[in-house]
Amino acid sequence: MENFFLTLFLLTGFLFRAQKTETITIPKGVVYNYSSPKVVEKAKKIISDNLSDNNDYKILQNNLIIGPELWKRLKDNEKIQNIKQGKVQFHVDNLILDGKMSQDINDSKIIWDEFKNEVSHDYKIRKANEDELKYYWSVISFDIDEPLLIVETKEHNYILNLLKKDLKLLWLDEAPKPDNNIQKNDVKKYQNGKEIDSVSKGIKETALEKVILLSSDQELNTNSSFEDIELIIKKTDEIFNELFKSSMKSGKIMVEFELKKKKNEITYAVKDDLDLDIMKIFEQRVNSEKYPNSKKDPVKIRLIYKVNSFNDSE
Repeated sequence: MENFFLTLFLLTGFLFRAQKTETITIPKGVVYNYSSPKVVEKAKKIISDNLSDNNDYKILQNNLIIGPELWKRLKDNEKIQNIKQGKVQFHVDNLILDGKMSQDINDSKIIWDEFKNEVSHDYKIRKANEDELKYYWSVISFDIDEPLLIVETKEHNYILNLLKKDLKLLWLDEAPKPDNNIQKNDVKKYQNGKEIDSVSKGIKETALEKVILLSSDQELNTNSSFEDIELIIKKTDEIFNELFKSSMKSGKIMVEFELKKKKNEITYAVKDDLDLDIMKIFEQRVNSEKYPNSKKDPVKIRLIYKVNSFNDSE
């Protein structure tokens, strides 16, 4: 009888814990992976703590992506305009939309502080609804893993996706309102094989200018992950900065990765008066690195670097 009650107690405890998982409506075709309720609650606390007056920035890491809907508003923010690097483009259906990715903790803090100023103290934290998941799924290239949470205010619903392994913020965006359609001036097009871009010239510097995802969202989601893409960018950045930070010549570098199941391919192109001796070492160093492979079908990523140059403009 004692064993019976012990078994019943353990079973009841298990069912109680299982029932605490908050399930939501997942749109058809969306891959959504639940985390334990404990992880979700811990993520909520980290968000609220970092939105408080005692902000310690524990939620942040070097890389933080601003999604295209939020970027439409924040791109004109004076403080965020000081973050010159990390342009990202998102392929949404037939559109190419701009976003931003910070590359060091100080830039991530700038983004968070401006987000915090918008949110103020009048907000609630909840899981995403069906429409918010549809939007988020349309712009990302990886499965949705909780903790994915919405910071809801009177005027805006913000999307925060944290990495489940360490609860660092990966993605910050805004869920569009039902009548908030994508405007024509957000669209980027390709003509005669060339990208048409209207970004400002910015400042003359040596840095990563933009990241272009050349594969579709479905291809990237099926064959790669954000962590893989982040690792490729990080490794290439480190080599680039080490070699070109003191170069006196000016030019542009294109590095295109085609990730394959067995052997990746990396191609390069340069223009203007670039130091070709340094470029040769750069290629050797990048080629010698070990990068993630695709799971099945090839995916392509293009990095554009500028050396003592301005951004490209029309």
